[in-house]
Amino acid sequence: MNTRIPCTILLVLLLPVTPALAQSFYQPEPVDMAGFGQSVGLGADLILTGEPGGFKHPGTVHIYARNAEGGWTSSGMLQAPDAYVDDGFGYAVTFEGSMLAIGSGSEVITYERVSDSDTFVMTGHLQHTATALALSGDRLAVGSGLEEGNSGVVRVYKQDEGWQLEAVLEAPRSREAFGMSLALDGDRLAVGTARGNGVSTYRYADGAWASDAELTGADYGVQSGFGSAVDMRGSRLLIGAPAAGMAVLLEADAGQGWTVSATMSRPAGQQSERFGAAVQLTDDAAWIGAPGADQGRGRIYQHAYGELASVLPEGLPGAGIGGSFVTDGRIAAVGMPRMAYGEGSVLVLENRDGWRLEAELFNAAEPMAAIADASEVCAQGRALDYDCAGVDLLSFLPLADMEAARGVRLNDVWGWTDPETGAEYALVGHLEGAVFINVSDPMNPVYLGTLPRTDGSPGSTWRDIKVYRNHAYIVADGADAHGMQVFDLTQLRDLEVIPTNFAATAHYDQIHSAHNIVINEATGFAYAVGASGGGETCGGGLHMIDLREPRQPAFAGCFADVTTGRRNTGYSHDAQCVIYHGPDAEYQGREICIGANETAISISDVTDKANPVAVGTGTYPDAAYVHQGWLSEDHGWYFQNDELDEISGRAERTRTLVWDVRDLADPQMVREFFGPTSATDHNLYVHGDLMYQTNNASGLRVIDISTPDNPVEVGFFDTTPYGTDESGFNGTWSSYPYFKSGIIVVTSRREGLFILRNQSVDT
Repeated sequence: MNTRIPCTILLVLLLPVTPALAQSFYQPEPVDMAGFGQSVGLGADLILTGEPGGFKHPGTVHIYARNAEGGWTSSGMLQAPDAYVDDGFGYAVTFEGSMLAIGSGSEVITYERVSDSDTFVMTGHLQHTATALALSGDRLAVGSGLEEGNSGVVRVYKQDEGWQLEAVLEAPRSREAFGMSLALDGDRLAVGTARGNGVSTYRYADGAWASDAELTGADYGVQSGFGSAVDMRGSRLLIGAPAAGMAVLLEADAGQGWTVSATMSRPAGQQSERFGAAVQLTDDAAWIGAPGADQGRGRIYQHAYGELASVLPEGLPGAGIGGSFVTDGRIAAVGMPRMAYGEGSVLVLENRDGWRLEAELFNAAEPMAAIADASEVCAQGRALDYDCAGVDLLSFLPLADMEAARGVRLNDVWGWTDPETGAEYALVGHLEGAVFINVSDPMNPVYLGTLPRTDGSPGSTWRDIKVYRNHAYIVADGADAHGMQVFDLTQLRDLEVIPTNFAATAHYDQIHSAHNIVINEATGFAYAVGASGGGETCGGGLHMIDLREPRQPAFAGCFADVTTGRRNTGYSHDAQCVIYHGPDAEYQGREICIGANETAISISDVTDKANPVAVGTGTYPDAAYVHQGWLSEDHGWYFQNDELDEISGRAERTRTLVWDVRDLADPQMVREFFGPTSATDHNLYVHGDLMYQTNNASGLRVIDISTPDNPVEVGFFDTTPYGTDESGFNGTWSSYPYFKSGIIVVTSRREGLFILRNQSVDT
């Protein structure tokens, strides 16, 4: 079986030193991660850490060696022999003595350390998925928790002139994702599950592995997570039950059963700590991770001689500490794969009469170089290093030139043209704020500064910007009480200091988080959509805001079609609102919104904000997530993307849905247009007879829609000159094709801002 395991569903148990040391991972929500620190191995003088999700390089295990000053220095790296970008190599690592095993979603590679050096020689290649690995002596256990219809399987190998298969252990009937956590010590093996529905123990005797015990954890509750983290050392077995906030220490008794010798729980008064999310045994102590402690900062506890104590120094960077760690009692390597927005770090702690932070290890990706004065004509399918057709590269401004912190990624982009000077500006969102870039000279863009996110709000993957009467309106999703920022764009004229750290001109607080902001410049009304987490959410539908006094936005009403949305609240992921001039005579001159509402498109008449009316809805086969869309300029057609159909396997190639909306009450999906790659589509906009799609890994795609029900691709520019054009969430986010100059500005998440020109458009 050859299955790639996405980082967002992985639960790995790692066993790095003699005897094996265990760890497991806490990931409260899916993120698109490079994941440095996802796995960690520890020896007396080496630290190994996996970075399985590199967005422009293969999965890598980084090697750090102790230097003469007592610090840690990068001394090499390992990649799979058949490496490719984002191959998952390094999801699991186990390191004992001179033996090393590294797993990915499709294979396990084993190595032998050369003497006491930092060099490793490959010794074996096993074609199995690896959700967990464990080494002990001359044995290797490989957990494949997603095989056999996700019930899971564990294989045990013994080194004897190569790895010889010793046993294949299948999941007991009650187990799911069997092999997502493992512990191995000598002739004993413990196997846990992702769902924490028990631990199976085995013992090797008389030439075979046999079931030893089935531990259900029933005493701790059916949803305790019992067994999602395990470790074993000699006759001791440590099991985490993080949903119950507990860890249980057992001893093998004379009858070869298991007897509870200690039950540890989160300190009194602490809630939602996930105490037990990672566990480990050393000679004289049990170690328990609690990544939810201290309001998500996290802790690691040591249980020795009957007492429980936190071992962390104050002031450590990051959050979720304790979800992944390994220690020998003197040194602790703490994996922090979510730090820097998923770029990841490893914190190295050392106990010298108390624990203190010795180093933070991370892989700082080499920044991309700016491209200016380029005017690189796309010829024979290339512009510099970029694949293209019919679209020229004018310039490129990398993230590093926007004062972005490590791990920050770009998201939305919009544009503004100064009505007095004619200067053109790109308004660019990223995880921590909004960036303003003067693109009047498209071959020499100038970064002007940043408007930081609202004080107290966290970084957000989703930030959206629109413009009305020389003011930008900015919202963010999953951002607590971010609200809507208002920024007077005329401040960008004649700046005395560049770059500048800007402040919001005004703030609208009647929403907290919102996924997108829609503005109808013809009426002066904004529509916040996907609002959640405080304020007037309008069910996630249209939260209407009067902007006619641009600095004094005022709530104007709600609309939500409760027949749509995944929870039937009328949640709208994105929308477009216009004064309708299409062929449906009944609605001409009315203010019409078309929402992309997760499960359907939703058409509404919002002319009367106090009495908005549902007009029509449209659904289609194999819908995965109705994400966003845009009307043709004659308002007779609507082009819509589905964000999850490619990644879920419902569409083999990028699919655009073409709707006939000449009768607004009865929209008809008349065509599925398929692109040339399987990339995940994101945003699309229509300008004239062209549709500009930003399709993640395959970049900007230009589609001729002069015959609306028969689209034809006429150009493209791929912003990621690495990896493949498969489904997923790297690459382009959005574009703005409406500048009078004819330039197109495109945001590419980890790369930066591309300024392009379509060869077929006269300026």
